This record gives sequence, C-alpha cells and structure tokens, in this order.
Amino acid sequence: MNEMLKKGFFLGLGAAAYGKEKIQNYVDDLVTKGKITPREAEQWKEEFIQKGRDTEMEWSNQAKEKMQESLKEMGLATAKDVEALENKLQELEQKLEFNSRNSFEDNKE
Repeated sequence: MNEMLKKGFFLGLGAAAYGKEKIQNYVDDLVTKGKITPREAEQWKEEFIQKGRDTEMEWSNQAKEKMQESLKEMGLATAKDVEALENKLQELEQKLEFNSRNSFEDNKE
C-alpha cells in the first residue's frame, strides 16, 4: 500500500509540473499574440495555479476519505482506534493493580 501512495504522489507531482509549464506556455503565447498584457498574463497564471492547488486539495481530501472508508471496510484499525484501545488497556491495568493491592492488604490482615 505504501508503494501505491508513493506512485500517486509522484504522479501528482509530475502532473503539477507539466500543468504549470503548459499554463506558462499558454499565457506566453497570448502575450506574444497581443491578446493580453504581461501583467494580465501573470495574474492569469497565478489564478490558474491557485485553482489547481484548490482542486488538488479537494482531491487529496477525497482520496483520504476514500482510503479511510476502504480501511474501515477491510476491518483494519485506525490510529484513533489503536489509541482508544491503548487507553482502555491502561485503564484496565490500573484497575487490576489497584484490586491486587487491595486483595493483598485484605489477606494480610
């Protein structure tokens, strides 16, 4: 599963680099043709990049939610589940220790 996440990350990184280059070429072409000013080109580029970041964030959140759903369906414990079990175990150990001490003191008398 870790390898799959790495591949997804590198795919996204490559797509982002390719997309940024394509945006730059597109706005440069518009400037060359005189359809927009260099200042407008810079604004457009920034807007495109921001929209790309927003979309990437949305997709990332959706992928994370989907992954969590898949793990849950497979019956795997999440970090939150493990933490809750550890806390419960610690609580039970403390109760057991307390009961052992009280039982030992009762038998002593």
